[in-house]
Amino acid sequence: AKDIATTAAQREEVIRSRRTMSHSAAAQEDEMNEKVFKEIAEDMRIKVEIKDRKYHLQTYKKCFLGTDAIKYMMESGFAESVEDAEGLGHQLVSRGYVVHVTKEHDLVNKDYFYHFKQDAPFHGAKASEKEGKEGKAPSSWTGVFKGLGGAPWGDVKGKQPGIVSTLADGNIKIQDEAKEKLEKLEVSPLDKYNTELLESVHPLKWDDPDGKDRYNLVVIGGGTAGLVTAAGSAGVGARVALIESELLGGDCLNVGCVPSKALLKSAKIAHYIKSASKYGIVSGDAKVDFGKVMERLRRLRASIAHHDSAQRFSTLGVDVFIGRGKFISKKQVEVNGKTLTFHRAVVATGGSPFIPPISGLDKVKVYTNLQVFNMTVLPPKIGVIGTGPIGCELAQAFVRFGAEVHMFLRGKSILRKEEEDARSVVASSMEADGIIFHRMVTYNKITQVEGPDEKKSGHPYPLIEIEITKEGVAQKILVNAIIVAAGRKPNVYTADLDKAGVKFDPKKGVMVNDKLQTSNPNIYACGDCCTKYQFTHMADFMARIVIRNALFFGSGKVSSLLVPWATYTDPEVAHVGEYEMDLKARQVEYDTYTKHLKDNDRAIVESSTNGYVKILCKKGKDVILGATIVGDHAGDMISELTLAMQSGIGLGQIASVIHPYPTTAEAIRQAGDLYNKTKLTPTVARTLRNLLAFRRS
Repeated sequence: AKDIATTAAQREEVIRSRRTMSHSAAAQEDEMNEKVFKEIAEDMRIKVEIKDRKYHLQTYKKCFLGTDAIKYMMESGFAESVEDAEGLGHQLVSRGYVVHVTKEHDLVNKDYFYHFKQDAPFHGAKASEKEGKEGKAPSSWTGVFKGLGGAPWGDVKGKQPGIVSTLADGNIKIQDEAKEKLEKLEVSPLDKYNTELLESVHPLKWDDPDGKDRYNLVVIGGGTAGLVTAAGSAGVGARVALIESELLGGDCLNVGCVPSKALLKSAKIAHYIKSASKYGIVSGDAKVDFGKVMERLRRLRASIAHHDSAQRFSTLGVDVFIGRGKFISKKQVEVNGKTLTFHRAVVATGGSPFIPPISGLDKVKVYTNLQVFNMTVLPPKIGVIGTGPIGCELAQAFVRFGAEVHMFLRGKSILRKEEEDARSVVASSMEADGIIFHRMVTYNKITQVEGPDEKKSGHPYPLIEIEITKEGVAQKILVNAIIVAAGRKPNVYTADLDKAGVKFDPKKGVMVNDKLQTSNPNIYACGDCCTKYQFTHMADFMARIVIRNALFFGSGKVSSLLVPWATYTDPEVAHVGEYEMDLKARQVEYDTYTKHLKDNDRAIVESSTNGYVKILCKKGKDVILGATIVGDHAGDMISELTLAMQSGIGLGQIASVIHPYPTTAEAIRQAGDLYNKTKLTPTVARTLRNLLAFRRS
């Protein structure tokens, strides 16, 4: 055994350091000698008993007891008391030399189980960095970025601060593996923020776990549904494998909710500045620096990415595999040449943009949500195909940045799933912003007229002709970029589902029952791959059902979920429950209670009166069936009504809840007042009048 503290002075130094830690933990950590802690851990690993230990039904391999470690530190002279020893144990844990088997405790004087770093289960990690050695390719995105002349935490000379255009500039050489991954992942440009993003959600090189043990759960897909399933299952003690071939965090973090809302906020600020005069503010037109707008987007996205990072999930006890997972049997999945055996599996492969079959569309570069957030230069003219939430949000953002935006509608209105009143309010707002609507169109063909010529045009975009027929007349619209937001399709062809006996439909997705169980009873599905409600919050709650049902014989049903949603146009549209058209189709009688924001004091003083609150109740009953809110912050306001419906709270009861004045949410309470007025029947009114007359007499 190695003798650590060869002199009394060394021992006394460690003890004295421990005693003073309570005065300044941060200063103490700086003063402590890392080498001493390493040597303590190495010697303790020799002295304490390490063996497989069992707690309830779980066996933990190669672990030791906290009581043995505390005893060692006191007997070795590193601590004079249990308190000192536990303080030293805290340092060993915080520095990574020791870890509790479920990462729930510091090293304390209890019979808890702990691993030394060398003995802890390996859940995956970034490959060791090697770019410092001559002739070795970088093993991290940071290394690639540095090698291209970038400075991850500083600025790089170029069109925008911090950008190294690795794919556009043929003079810059990049290793084949990194270039191939960048093209596949469609992350661009490789600036300091996207470098940080990639380090989190798709490390350039990742060492997989061995995958030899049988898993309680194997999750294919690292979007919201997969991440929630994996983290939640590992949190209750399950042995979990998470497989993702592209970007952890899925659409929401990388190409959906997060970047789009960052974009919309910048667009709204631009709109406020342009319309400042109506608030009594004298200002010139907003000058939009689109490059800076997109840089902000990338910075904020990167700052959130660590929550979904491979490293974080490995520290949660999830075995993380970066690669394509495919079923090879009803009980096994293959990834990166390794075979994983499971008790249960979850398909969470998400969805992807649908590209409509328009002649010539496949011959030009299009921007779906996968590519649009890579833009660094604003296209002068944009055509938007698709008038659902994504198309409307992006169209309104880009027109507010200064682009000429054309939206093409096969029908008469946008947001076809929303009620007519909501569609009308939003469409009027978008037209006021300057969006040009082409309604009732038939697409003839799309042709690229001119290629990109930045010297000639001043921008890096081509000239594209969209030929349509509208009201029997052929028209040609010239644009520089086409955004396609024509719906989504489930990803059902990436995991060899048929080999596992999992049935699916190319349009509807993975076929599941109400408990989210597939045709293979040991395999479940959740998220965009198996539902028409393609929302992050829906994926989250579907994952919670899967955890209960797959691991604990739960009986959760997806049909029990009450799902609100919002479209973040200006004004926003939010909805929960049923629409009037649904109730009419089912021949359900209902009452409607509507409060327009033009009658709401807060909306009036903020000049935001476009919108309303509409609540549908069962005929003659205080039972809410559905609600639609149109206006600023409608997405925030809908939660009050969602809670009421979920909890069986009636509209009349909401009227009795004091709402702060002045708030837009007060319109919900006022709708409750409208309901309560219906209780004042002619008979009740006559009785009250007679009572008051009697009291006056």
